[in-house]
Parts: sequence; C-alpha cells; structure tokens
Amino acid sequence: MTSVDREIRAGGDPPDPLLAVLLGDSGSLTPVQIAGAADDASNPVRIRFLVDSGADHDGLAVIADALAPTVRVDFTDVDSCRRAVAGADAVTTFVDRLCPLAALLMGTPGLWGRKDLQRRVLREAGVSGVRSAALGDEASLRRFAAEAGWPLVVKPADGVSGRDVWLVRDEKELDRFLYERRAEAPDGGALPAGMFAEQYVTGGRPHAPHLADYVSVEVFVSAGRARTAFVTDRLLPERPCRETGLVLPTGLDTGSRAAVTDCAERALRALDVPDGAYHVEVKPGARRPDIIEVNGRLGGFVTRLVRYGTGQDLARTALDAALSRPAELRLAWHRAVLVLLFPAPPGAARITAAPARREIARLPGVLAVDQVATAGRPVHWRTGAAGTVATVWLGADDHDALSARLTDTVTLLGERFQYRDAEGRTLRDDDWWTQIARTRTPT
Repeated sequence: MTSVDREIRAGGDPPDPLLAVLLGDSGSLTPVQIAGAADDASNPVRIRFLVDSGADHDGLAVIADALAPTVRVDFTDVDSCRRAVAGADAVTTFVDRLCPLAALLMGTPGLWGRKDLQRRVLREAGVSGVRSAALGDEASLRRFAAEAGWPLVVKPADGVSGRDVWLVRDEKELDRFLYERRAEAPDGGALPAGMFAEQYVTGGRPHAPHLADYVSVEVFVSAGRARTAFVTDRLLPERPCRETGLVLPTGLDTGSRAAVTDCAERALRALDVPDGAYHVEVKPGARRPDIIEVNGRLGGFVTRLVRYGTGQDLARTALDAALSRPAELRLAWHRAVLVLLFPAPPGAARITAAPARREIARLPGVLAVDQVATAGRPVHWRTGAAGTVATVWLGADDHDALSARLTDTVTLLGERFQYRDAEGRTLRDDDWWTQIARTRTPT
C-alpha cells in the first residue's frame, strides 16, 4: 500500500489544495523546504511527492516519505504518472529536467527541454533578436557560423546547469571544438544529437566590475499573469561561460530593473506558460534587454539567498503561484548576500591540493560552506555547475563590504586549490579569481 493509499483510507481528501511535486536530484527547492513551506496553519497546502522509481533515488524517497505522502513511479511511464497525480489541483517541479514531464501532466506541454524551439518562438514574438539553428553535423554548424558571425554558443537543447556549453569566438576555436567532438564521437565526425547553436548575446557594461553582463529574473505567474518578480545579479563568469555565483539584492537602477523584468515577463507570455515560478536569464543592453534562456522552475540558490538577506520564505510564494493563488512578495533587505560557486580553471583535470572547510568558514562574512572538493577529485569545465569545487555563502551590511569579503574568499580559494591538467602537469591558471580580486571595492 502506498502512502497515498494510506492517506485516502484514513478519511479521504481534506479541503486543502493538493499539490503534486516531482522530485529529483539538484532541485532548486529541497523536499524539506517544500514541506516546510506547505505547513502553514493559516493557509495549508497538502503535498504529494513523486519520486522516479526508474532511478537510484532510494534515499530521496525515504526523506520525502517522512515529510509527506510519497509515490514511487516510473517517470518514463506517462500513464502511470497521470494516475499518481490524480486528484491533485496542480503539478509542479523544481528540477530542470523534470519540467517537461510536469507540464505534460498539467496538460500544458510547453518547450521545456527544447531551448532551440524556445529561441525560435521568442524571436518570432519579437522578444529576442538572437538567431539560432539546430545542428545535424559539422557542415550545419559551419554554415550557421558563416551566416550569424562570431561569437556563438553551442549547447544541448535540453542542457541544464551549464553542462557542455561552448563559447566559440572564431574559426580557430570552432576547429578546436570540432576536433574534441570528433575524438568523442563513435563515427569520428557527427555532433551529438540535440545540439544547437545561437548567437552570443553581449550585454551592457555591468554596474560593478566583479559582476557579469547578465542578470536573472524570478517571475511568479498566478491567475495567468505575473504577480511579482525580482532581479538577481550574477558574478563574473569563468571561461568559457560558466556561472560562478549570484548576488542579492540587485544593484541595478530602477529603470534597468524594470526593463529586464518586462523582458522576462514578455518572454513568458510568448511561451504561454501556466501558473508557477520561472527563472529567466536576461542580458541588459544599450538599446533593449535580450533573453539568454527561460527555465520552467524557480532558480537555484535564490530561495536561500532571500532567506539570508530578508528572512522571508520564497518557497511559499512558489507553491502559491503553482496553485494559482495570489503570489505576493515584498522583499525588505537587511543585508547584501551572495553565493560563490568557485570553479576549477578550464584546463584542470584533477585537484592536487585543497583548503580545509574550517579555514574558509573563519573568513569574515561567511554564512555557510556547503562543500569543498578534496585532493584527488577529477574535474572538467564541461560539467558546468557540477564542476564547482567550493560553494560558499557570504553576507555583509552593504554591497561594498560584500565585494571586499568576496575578494578575500576567492583569493584564499585561488591560492589553496591546486590542479594538474590531463597530461599530469601542474596547472596554474588564475585569470578568473585574480580578476575578481582586482575589482575589490575599498571599505
């Protein structure tokens, strides 16, 4: 008997709304956060968790079942999934790769997992001016490069967390990209299925030197329209285009915030999304912002950043939006916060030395140290966010003090981590973290 069966036999469904949540690895909300947000005595939400029985998720299922009724079901069997969510008022997920299934179960199959088609829709709707093309072979990539110009981005249409994203700046880098692909391909030539290319969007000059030229916007859609949204700054990316962290609250001026938020909301309208929480990456521009990509779930790390900086629970807002309830959010910041996703340099293959967690935790402003990779661990830039070697949360009274604490942290990490390349040679590549350190704002 499943826990859902037990729930029904215990007395039937109470009147509180029921939200089915698909769980998986690397969700932007954990089962504990979801269950905690739902447990509001004045406005409760019943949760039913679904865990993929076709994956190695035994530990996840045990945790979920301790928090709320949980069903293990094969996520490749859509009919079984439909039966598992029967009676739910809405279905949602906070896991990138599960967004297509959640949308299908809601009867609103969108373009999640098809970034190539997303880009086409956004361009046709006038929300984005970026050209893109699906790739079938080397010739199609070379044709697109000749037509669209440099630089361009090549990535999987269903990619997540920056995995296998290539920034190709010129013909020489294109040759190197294709050389590596030939070495990996079984037939020695074809590109993997599902790759696409798009023009690289150049953003305006960031408002602080340690920041990227793009931002992200969290948008909560309820009753068919955007109810609330906020903007998150991003740290300077590491080569070729790996994310390295998020900063809140944004330092953008009022006009720029309004422009990127409007761009994100227009993108969601063009994609005709159902109610829920959405993470949209945008590049502010001199003339107008442009879309990098649209994700069908709440952004990673932002819930914890908001809690550190305001004390508010963003998870509850996400649940309300998914259930088409009013999703109101008024963020009152009492400190500036960031999460640092410290990357290994692009040429690194293995870590040979690493700092101790306690050494990092003693630095001024450190709120938490989630993980520190140890010596001996293999690394590769193509794993994207999964290749982060240290995840550190920082806080300060204002952005200037936060910038100084960021500098101290990346300097320590940059000096303590050591690497070897694929040939076993000692690697010293400090371009990214020394660039961050040079941008220190005096306090």
